[in-house]
Amino acid sequence: MRTLLRLIQKYSNLLLFLFLEAIAIVLIVRGSYYQQSRFIQMNRQVTGFLYDRVDGVREYLTLRKVNQRLVEENSRLKNRLELFSGQLDTTRVLRVEKGAYRYYYLPARIVHNSVYKQYNYITIDKGKKDGVFRDMGVVSEQGLVGIVLESSNHFATVIPAINRDFRLSAKILSSNFAGILYWDGDSPLYARLSEIPFHAELTVGDTIVTSGYSAIFPDGIGVGTIDAFSLERGNFYDIRVKLFTEFQSLFHVNVIRNYLREEQLQLEENTR
Repeated sequence: MRTLLRLIQKYSNLLLFLFLEAIAIVLIVRGSYYQQSRFIQMNRQVTGFLYDRVDGVREYLTLRKVNQRLVEENSRLKNRLELFSGQLDTTRVLRVEKGAYRYYYLPARIVHNSVYKQYNYITIDKGKKDGVFRDMGVVSEQGLVGIVLESSNHFATVIPAINRDFRLSAKILSSNFAGILYWDGDSPLYARLSEIPFHAELTVGDTIVTSGYSAIFPDGIGVGTIDAFSLERGNFYDIRVKLFTEFQSLFHVNVIRNYLREEQLQLEENTR
């Protein structure tokens, strides 16, 4: 209380001036319709400006939640697309017990990501309790991300396309020639595609996608575009691929669950 009284005493002249100024403004506004309308207009402008700034701050603070909802909604749309694609495929006779889905997309958030190492890894916030296990594909809105390496109850590690141990079958979209996608450890923006025969027609800018020659990824997941190419060993091209996925700014991904994976692997094992 004493502090408050001392503060009032210290600024008594300023407070008295402000008080009298407020009274003068009120008298002026009440005494003139023009001044009253101007005051109301100014008050609305100031209030609108403050509301706009407060709403902008509130919107910024909720961007994370909004983005998470968009990721979940996108996953639901992908799952519905997979469902409709299966229904439109008249050559498919058998249906699995899981329903009409062949692939199911599970949204996850990245909690750790390395980019500039030779053997980069990603950690996501989904694990065995969420149905995430080894050798499941991982994609983002941009395209290919990697493959699940190990999982615990609540987390999983992913070997991304920018890891020197990464290998995946990928193809040229325009011609369907398939090769092996790998990373040479040079730049997180580029990967390499090998084993494309010399008679294949290549053009800079051609799109590279997953081939579907595994039980991990469906056919047609975007990988990148041809940035440059040259003939190596006379019979095969060495192709540099500009990756679609920007790993430096990656926060949200989808884990792909293949409901026919075990059936496919078991059949292939029995055939060997």
